[in-house]
Amino acid sequence: MSRLVNRVPHLMCLLLSAGCSDYNFTGDKQTEVGAEGTTETTSDPTPEDTAEPEDTGEPPPIDDVCEERSIPGESVDLNTECYVEYTPGTFTPVVEWAKPSWSVEPSSNNIMMMPAVASLTDDNGDGVIDSNDVPDIIVVTYGSTGTLRAVQGDTGAEIFNVVGQGLQGQGAVAVGDIDNDGIVEIVACTNNTVKAFEHDGTLKWTSGSVAGHIYGTSDMPSIADMDGDGNPEIIVGRAILTNTGVVRATGLYGRGASQNVGTSAFAVDLDADGDQEVITGNAIYDIDGNALWYNGESDGYVAVADFDADGQGEIVVMYAGEVRLQDTDGTVLWRSGITGGSSYYGGAPTVADFDGDGAPEVGVAGRSNYTVFDTDGTKLWERATQDASSGNTGSAVFDFEGDGVAEVVYADETRLWVFNGPDGAVKLESTEHSNATWTEYPVIADVDGDGQAEIVVANTGTYTGFHVFGDADGSWKSGRRIWNQHAYHITNVDDDGGIPTTPDLNWLSYNNFRSGDLTAGQDGEYADLVVDIPEVCIFDCDAGFLEVYVQVGNQGYLDADNGLVVELWGELGDGTTAVLDRQDLTEVIPSGQILDAIKFVIDVSSRDVVSVWATVDGGESGADQRYDECDETNNTMIYTENLCPEIIGDSGE
Repeated sequence: MSRLVNRVPHLMCLLLSAGCSDYNFTGDKQTEVGAEGTTETTSDPTPEDTAEPEDTGEPPPIDDVCEERSIPGESVDLNTECYVEYTPGTFTPVVEWAKPSWSVEPSSNNIMMMPAVASLTDDNGDGVIDSNDVPDIIVVTYGSTGTLRAVQGDTGAEIFNVVGQGLQGQGAVAVGDIDNDGIVEIVACTNNTVKAFEHDGTLKWTSGSVAGHIYGTSDMPSIADMDGDGNPEIIVGRAILTNTGVVRATGLYGRGASQNVGTSAFAVDLDADGDQEVITGNAIYDIDGNALWYNGESDGYVAVADFDADGQGEIVVMYAGEVRLQDTDGTVLWRSGITGGSSYYGGAPTVADFDGDGAPEVGVAGRSNYTVFDTDGTKLWERATQDASSGNTGSAVFDFEGDGVAEVVYADETRLWVFNGPDGAVKLESTEHSNATWTEYPVIADVDGDGQAEIVVANTGTYTGFHVFGDADGSWKSGRRIWNQHAYHITNVDDDGGIPTTPDLNWLSYNNFRSGDLTAGQDGEYADLVVDIPEVCIFDCDAGFLEVYVQVGNQGYLDADNGLVVELWGELGDGTTAVLDRQDLTEVIPSGQILDAIKFVIDVSSRDVVSVWATVDGGESGADQRYDECDETNNTMIYTENLCPEIIGDSGE
C-alpha cells in the first residue's frame, strides 16, 4: 500500500531533515539575476585556493538561520483498499435482543407507542454525547402507571426510569436538543400539559394547560425551530410552545388528529419563505397560531412530500378510511378510500418511493389491510393484516439490502410484517410480536452502533416491552442513529439530535416521510489521510524557536473536505508529551494529492523538545476523528532526529 514516508536526512544534514541539500553550504558561489532578467552564475574574483581544507573536526561554516521554505504539494498513488465494490445484503431478520421487563415499576411493561432513538449517554468517554455514542431507546410504558424509560440500544441495560409524572401511555415522545446545550431533551405529554426531561430523566419543565388543543390520551409532539432563531418550538396538536414550556400560541382548526385517536401535527416550511408552518389536516398555522389557510375539510393524520414534481410540498391526509392529497394552498388534488370504508379508520401515512419509479407513493394501515396508493391516488397494492383494535397504526420504510428496492415495516396486533415495496410480497411474517395497537409503528435505526440498521417494535399482551430485530448475516445497510419523533422526516433533526434552524426541505432531498433514506448502496469510496514531516530547522533554537514543516495528503478515492485539524505534538525533556501547536486546514484535500507544506514555529525558549510528531484528523484513534478512513494507522508521523535540547544546552554554557 502506498503512503507518505519520513524522508531520510542526508549525512551532512544531521541538524536538518530531508531537503537540506537545497541550502547553500559552500559559500563560494551565489546566484544573481542580471540586468536583462537572465540568471547567471558568478564566481568569487579572488584566486581559488586548491589546497585541502584543514580538518578541524568542526562542521562547515553555514549561516545559522532558518531560511523560509516553500515545499510544494505533489501527487500520490492511491490506496486501492480505499475503493470497495458494494454488494447488496441479504434479508435474514432475527431477534437480536428483547426488553420484556424492567427493574423499576415492573407492572408497567406494555408499550403502545413509537419508540424513539437518540444518544443519551457518553459511551465512548470523549466527554461529548453525540452520534459517535451508542444510541439509546426511549419509551413510555404503561400498566399501573405511565413510566418514562430509556435503555441502551446495544444491550437493553436500563439508563433511567421516571415514575409519577402522569404521562400518556399511548402517545409518543419527541427527542431533540431544545435548549442548545449539545444534548437532547425528551418531550412527552400528560392529559393536559407538556413536560420536558433532561437526557438523564430529570424533569426540566412542565407547561401550562393545553387542554382542548391536544387529544389528551395519545398525543405525538414534534420539535422544530419555526422562526429560525436558534430556539426550537414544541408542537402538540394545535398548540405551539417555546423551548421553556411557555404556551406561545394556539390555532383554531385542525390538530393533525384522526376521528378516532391522537394528534400528530408537525412543522415544515411549506411555502419556502424561511419560516416553518404547523401542518394539520385542514389548516396550517404560523408561529403565532394564525391560520394561513383553512379548507373546511376534515382533520386527519398528515405527511408532506412533493407529488407533482413542482418543487413544493403537498399534504397527505388520512381520515375516516380516506386518503386525500392537498396542494400547498389546501386545494384537494385527489381522494382514495381504503378497504372497509370510514369504520376502518387508517393510521398515519408513510410516504416513500415504494416501487422505484422515482415518484412518491403513500402507504397506510387500516383495520384489515395495509394499502399503498400510487402518486395519482390509484391503488398500487394491498395486503391483509389484523388491526381491529384501533385501525390507527403507522408504518416505516427502509431499503435493508441496499439494492434500491424499498421494504415496508409494519406491526399489527399479532405480527411484525415486512412487505416488498413494489408489489407487497411478504418478506417477513414474524409472530414474535403482539400489541393491542394505537398509533405506534416500528422504527428503523442503527440502535447498537454496529453500522447496520435494526428494527425496534413495541409490544403489549403476550409479548411485552419491545424487540430489536437485526440481520443474521450482519449485511443490512446502515441506518441513522436517530429517529426522534412520530413525524420523522430525516431533515427535521441532525445526527446528534440538534434541531436545524433552517432545515433542508425534505421533499427536495429525500421526498419521503416516516421513512429512512432509500438511496441504494453505493460502491465505497473512502478517504485515506496521511501526514509527513519533510523538514525541520533547528537553527533558531538558540533564539528560542523550532521550525517544523508538515504536509498532509490523501491516498483515498474520496476528497476530504476542509475543516481538518493538524496537530504538532512533542516529547519534552521531562518525559511528558504535549500538543505544541495546531492548525486548521482551510482547503479540500483532493484524492491522490499532497498539499503544500504548512509551517509550525514552536517556542522552545523555556522547554526542551526531544522529539516531535504530527497528526491529522485526531491521529490513529483520536476522539475528534471526522473521517471514516480505509486506513486509520497512517495519520501520525514521528520525527526523531536531533532537535533542540543540545542546542539549548550548548547556548546556555
